[in-house]
Amino acid sequence: MPTMRMPPSRAATAMAFLALAAPVAPPAKLPEPAALRWAMELPAAQTVAFRGVVNFDKAGIAPVSMMYPAPNPAGLLVAVLTHAAISKGSRDAQKTKIEKEADQVLEPFSGVINTFAYADLAERSKPWALTGTQLPVLPRGAAHPDTWVVLVNPVYSITQDQTTLVLDNTIAIYAPGETKRTSYINTVRVIADAEAEPDPLGHWTADSGALLKDKSAHLLAESLDIAFADAMVPATETAFRTVRYQEGNEERMERGQPITEQCDRVLLRSLRGTLMSVPVKKADCAPSQGAQTAAAAAPSSGGG
Repeated sequence: MPTMRMPPSRAATAMAFLALAAPVAPPAKLPEPAALRWAMELPAAQTVAFRGVVNFDKAGIAPVSMMYPAPNPAGLLVAVLTHAAISKGSRDAQKTKIEKEADQVLEPFSGVINTFAYADLAERSKPWALTGTQLPVLPRGAAHPDTWVVLVNPVYSITQDQTTLVLDNTIAIYAPGETKRTSYINTVRVIADAEAEPDPLGHWTADSGALLKDKSAHLLAESLDIAFADAMVPATETAFRTVRYQEGNEERMERGQPITEQCDRVLLRSLRGTLMSVPVKKADCAPSQGAQTAAAAAPSSGGG
């Protein structure tokens, strides 16, 4: 299968990213992706999954308080277990309520997202990939005796201020012929830069949602680049620290191990082992070289 040719500037950016992410010593986990035959397997659902961003910390889930009127230790144990069950049920109900309220941000986007198919997303993502690999779509469950398969499960979130798109993509890589044992699996979160527009909704949905669809494809390709780089090299052991980053117009914090740091973006491994590419605020910061290269090479999408 032919591989996609990248302009020299994009190839250099990809190689620089892989070099930054790779330690000097042990051998790679997987071969160079560009040298392999690849296919992508999409979720079973037809349309792309979207949800509203919710901040449970900010929303607050109140604890359920309870007295323990127990006559003996056995009775106390029963009371404690009952309290735990009630507390869990209460938290789950509050969590569901908060998620439903957060999803209301999607209503103005429904005309776009309700018809945005995974097949369209996969096709749009191809020009953005920096790894030099082409990923034709493999029918679900099809045999792949000579092809490496990337199973993706991308879920997108829109911030409540409508300025930012967030991707959470669980990525599993299967060797040729393999259907059960993964060669690599992880979840990659990519938070886009906020769209600095006075009317973000109109900005996203103009031209039948071209910007929303292209940005979604860009994030998908970026998550795959990150996963390929992580799968190729052993994990680096760097010091844990707390990273402050932007999610829309809100500041968030995550503790983890930075893998690469650019002026306006950090890639880190969280305490859970997942990977996060997040925008950061720094004074007198010009856009990163990678962002400039991608913007120059990408087809115009009307912004962002």
